[in-house]
Amino acid sequence: MTVRTRRGVAASLLSAALVGAQAADVEWDGTTYLRVPVRLGSDTRLVMPEPFDDAWEHDEEISATLLDAHTLIIRPRTDKVEQRLTLRGRSSGTLYLARVSSALPYTPLVTVHSPEAVEGTAGSGVLTVTALLRAMMLHAVPPGFHVEKSTRVLLDQPPYRVVAEQLWQSFGQAGVIARITSTLPQRSVPIVPANIQIQIPQLGALRAMAADDYELNPSQTSSRVYIVYGR
Repeated sequence: MTVRTRRGVAASLLSAALVGAQAADVEWDGTTYLRVPVRLGSDTRLVMPEPFDDAWEHDEEISATLLDAHTLIIRPRTDKVEQRLTLRGRSSGTLYLARVSSALPYTPLVTVHSPEAVEGTAGSGVLTVTALLRAMMLHAVPPGFHVEKSTRVLLDQPPYRVVAEQLWQSFGQAGVIARITSTLPQRSVPIVPANIQIQIPQLGALRAMAADDYELNPSQTSSRVYIVYGR
């Protein structure tokens, strides 16, 4: 069941009235990574299913203001933006992870829908993909997980080299913290998780990938990445 507030509906109607405007509707189930496109000189409205607190990775790149308790207006200050946004639902405590990027196809409105309650674990007690990603980013090992150090090369194909640093493993789930390095250090290389398919069959199917930074360039030739696998 999807719950939408009057303010959320009002924001949707207002944005839909803009000539030529397109909107993206995202069904949040606790396992997806929200994709939020931005464009220099334009606003993006991010409508969440509940009131929230937001934390930006690089807030100097972004101007963000609240339209109402559910709606964040995002305007980039630079033409190239690649960063992570973390939102915490005030009602449910849900942690929503978002990728804010100028490389995504631009839409001025992103509306997130969710069930009435989204927890950090699925009904079986297993962590959701997003919850495990968040735990690895915070280096907070969940109960039941064993952590091992690793130096395994996961990918060595231009323009990337990916080397594992840690393996987090529990029954039916696994996470890998790795370092991704550009093999073309004089060029800007975007990190697009959908295009980096690192398959490790013994850990299960590839579920999600996130990064601390989504672009490698001459001033930053590497970034930490987080990969989740599950059966």
